[in-house]
Amino acid sequence: MWDRRVLERKEVLVGSFSVSVQWQGVGDGFIWACSGLVGIHHLWNVPWCCIGDFNIIRFPSERLGNPRLTPAMELFSEFVEDLNLIDLPLEGGSYTWSRGSARPLMSRIDRVLVSHDWEEHFPDVTQRILPRPVSDHFPIQVEVGGMARGKSPFRFENMWLKTDGFIDKVQSWWNRHSFHGTPSFAQLLETLKCLDAKEEEFGLSDAESYERVEARSEVENLLSLEEISWRQKSRMLWIKEGDNNTKFFHKMANSRRTAQVVNFYKNLYQESEEWRPFVEGLEFDQIDESERDWLERRFEKEEILLALNELAGDKAPGPDGFSLAFFHHCWRVVEGDVLAVFEEFYLHSKFEKSLNVTFIALISKKNDASNIRDFRPISLVGSLYKLLSKV
Repeated sequence: MWDRRVLERKEVLVGSFSVSVQWQGVGDGFIWACSGLVGIHHLWNVPWCCIGDFNIIRFPSERLGNPRLTPAMELFSEFVEDLNLIDLPLEGGSYTWSRGSARPLMSRIDRVLVSHDWEEHFPDVTQRILPRPVSDHFPIQVEVGGMARGKSPFRFENMWLKTDGFIDKVQSWWNRHSFHGTPSFAQLLETLKCLDAKEEEFGLSDAESYERVEARSEVENLLSLEEISWRQKSRMLWIKEGDNNTKFFHKMANSRRTAQVVNFYKNLYQESEEWRPFVEGLEFDQIDESERDWLERRFEKEEILLALNELAGDKAPGPDGFSLAFFHHCWRVVEGDVLAVFEEFYLHSKFEKSLNVTFIALISKKNDASNIRDFRPISLVGSLYKLLSKV
């Protein structure tokens, strides 16, 4: 309840554990807000990690061009200390927010605060700034340690095929033999990273600010194709583009393989050495000379292309990183090299050993799979080897 002769209620925001009200003084027009908390005490008894945009800094060094300590900074620091929280050090940069202009505004208003018992459970925790593709806030990644991972292999994304002029770019890249991951997207992120670093140190000109706006717009367009990428990674052909099943996609695409898993299936499916009967003395039908010559003829472009078109383009790629959709759409670019591989195999009856390298993936047979027997192993072979075996 409030005295309507003194205060006028402007806005009300009700959260799970809070009620916030914006007031305006009837007499002087002064606008202010009041927030009340309720029912949250039981959450404070567990390890706590608080992440977000606090819209306030703790020290003058956390704002570009800010020379003095203000009462608001002191109050925020007291809040952190009173709750016995740890303010994790920031890696990868000094500021988490900026507003692009000739004289940029930059500050660290986003942060991660954790309780001591939470930090004890994750002793190697760090917070790191990531490249900022779209927002005026830099994304912050909380890293708690764990399994060390090697460099991710190259993966061709089918969504790139929907980019205007992509096949012409492939023609240019293919002729230079320079395949280094995702050239267009990586270049955009690198451009944004360089412009952000320059803004922090020197500021940006009008032309550079416009360049950053254009780069962010292009990144937004690429990010809108994310569902197509996750569909390919899921390797479930019955999921159509546009289905919003990202949780399922992430679960399937981010499963990890270990040496123990490989050894388990090696022992599970390996045949034991047993005596087998001989097949000597059995007579089999033979092919005539014309049939033999037909089987031993050179590979023809038409039969290679026919076999390629019969292979699904959405299946997850093998170690070479290229999906068959790439060969479907870029055949005029890669045709000569693919035919050369088949000609080499015909002349020498062998191919590079790396062509038959295989990835082993695990697909769960049931929900909440926990035992290794609950997974079915599948092999992901390279696209060229798959095409060669099909022909």
